[in-house]
Amino acid sequence: MESLPLLRDIIILMGVSVPVVIIFHRLGMPTIVGFLATGVIIGPHGLKLITEAATVELLAQIGVVMLLFTIGLELSFAKLRNVGREAVISGGLQILFTTAIVIIIAVIFNRPFFQAILFGFIIAQSSTAIILKILSDRGEIDSSHGRLSTGIVIVQDIAVVPMVILLQHMGKVEVVTAAAVAKTIATAGIAVFAILMLAYILVPKILYQAVRLRNREVFIITALFLCLGIAWITSRVGLSLAIGAFIAGLVISESEYSHQIVAEVLPFRDVFSSLFFMSIGMLLEFHYFLSHLSSIFPMVCAIIVLKIAVIIAVGQMLRYPLRLAVIVAIGLANIGEFSFVLMKTGEAYNLLDKEMYQIFIAASILTMLAIPLLFEKSQRIALQIAHIFGAKEIHSFEPAARGLANHVIIAGYGLNGQNTASVLKATGIEYIILDMNGDRVGMAKKQGHRALFGDISHAEILKKAGIKRARVIVFAVSDPVATRMALRAAKNINPSVYALVRTRYIGEVEALYKLGANQVISEEFETSVEIFARVLGEYRLPANIIQNQIDLIRHEGYAMLRGLSLPKERLMELSSLFAASVTSTVLATEDSPAVDKTLAELDLRKSTGTTIIAIVRGGKAATSLSADFKINAGDVLVLLGSHAQLDKAMGMLKKTE
Repeated sequence: MESLPLLRDIIILMGVSVPVVIIFHRLGMPTIVGFLATGVIIGPHGLKLITEAATVELLAQIGVVMLLFTIGLELSFAKLRNVGREAVISGGLQILFTTAIVIIIAVIFNRPFFQAILFGFIIAQSSTAIILKILSDRGEIDSSHGRLSTGIVIVQDIAVVPMVILLQHMGKVEVVTAAAVAKTIATAGIAVFAILMLAYILVPKILYQAVRLRNREVFIITALFLCLGIAWITSRVGLSLAIGAFIAGLVISESEYSHQIVAEVLPFRDVFSSLFFMSIGMLLEFHYFLSHLSSIFPMVCAIIVLKIAVIIAVGQMLRYPLRLAVIVAIGLANIGEFSFVLMKTGEAYNLLDKEMYQIFIAASILTMLAIPLLFEKSQRIALQIAHIFGAKEIHSFEPAARGLANHVIIAGYGLNGQNTASVLKATGIEYIILDMNGDRVGMAKKQGHRALFGDISHAEILKKAGIKRARVIVFAVSDPVATRMALRAAKNINPSVYALVRTRYIGEVEALYKLGANQVISEEFETSVEIFARVLGEYRLPANIIQNQIDLIRHEGYAMLRGLSLPKERLMELSSLFAASVTSTVLATEDSPAVDKTLAELDLRKSTGTTIIAIVRGGKAATSLSADFKINAGDVLVLLGSHAQLDKAMGMLKKTE
């Protein structure tokens, strides 16, 4: 009988991983942690269901290549350009300080300098997959801490490339000098640039030819060929396969076919990256872990505390609010998936001995387990720390706003804040913008807006924005905790200020009203309103009926969207509104058949049954209309009739001759 040991191993991996991942998912853990646990359970140091991990490691290496390929696709040059200056600075400082501190500690404990550098690189990395999964599940990707966390992990992911290059150089020489390192990085940089340019020229042409065939199988094979081919070329010039895959992803991301390639390659990436994490788990010697738990656990705690402290320090240096820095620090306090790539590189070049390899694998798994649990309490922890050290918090070095009264405070300069500011500027209403993103504040000032840098959740910042004299405050931020804190502070200082709050979910509406909000706009609600309004508009229902529906839902406090029943009396009232004759309006454009005709010549009542009851011209309504009244371009005709009559009239008046 034919023996297929690899197939048997893969069946075991997949079969065990499914229930384990389900269990971890029920516990609120990311799937990565479940795959790591699967490897520990079935590996040669666990239940010994798989004793030879070499073949699985081979597939895992392909998984790393696919992982970096799709990350390159998802990052793209456009996203790299959009990574904020503050994210680049904070991410760079976090890597620099964490690595430097770890090197100092490792040297103190008599570790070789090369190995100390590797330790620093490993610990400096955070898990991109875990933090993005947590933020996505909580709906906080676009929050202040979500944007900063995402920016930092992107910088960390990019930093893996020079880290791997440096580790490969250190593994080949006995003594590392500054000149040698500079030469190695420069040589690698030239090689990467050359491959990048070559790929940038050839890849779009190859993809175009594949697309012309209109064959899905050829398209997928071409994408995989480009990924693995560029990875192989980079390996031939002394770089790693993973770097080549990353370059391939970046280049392909600029093509118009990138979204389709992501959709096609994603299943392959997920399968192979799952094997990668399971193979890492299989490398953990469980008996070693248990026997050295007394030393591993303090190290895990030290890593978490160190990374939290570094990120908080960097946040304070860059004048971020302490609360924000603490939340970001907790979310990034683990050791990331790219640390495993660095470990494998270090092991391949004898920079990591077996004992430290086991310790770092165990530490990585434990930090990945701990951070999702800690992040659930991050808001509470951040508030407590901010309260304890609140007196030392750096709010804003900018002076308070002068000369503002009866104005609008716009909290947050995202898309909603930008649109609000533009409208207020155009209408001449006084306003001021608050945001704790320095780049956004700078952009607002360049666009001619009045803006202050600061955390809206602090009363002092609100006072600098003139909250005591403000008429309206608009909360356009995606941070629900900061919004609630700021709303409470604003109402305490100025109870009469009109608070307009934007929130994401309907479930938050009631709590915001209790805190004093005058009006809460839920994204879920407004999206549903836009959908049904456009559906009704497509059936040419008059605007007053559509508005009646919107008002009805708002009056009922979103009861329809919550699945509650409307009172029978309201439903009867609504039915009678539909049955009655209604009004609607239509603009007479230059190409309308009604232009330059008198009411007698148009004779709309005879042809459609609709009556023109008024005509608005130049902002004034004419209601006493004679038969010789001539319609001009730009007039607004007010029509009265049934739904069918109005529909017929609309079609006639909008039809070109």
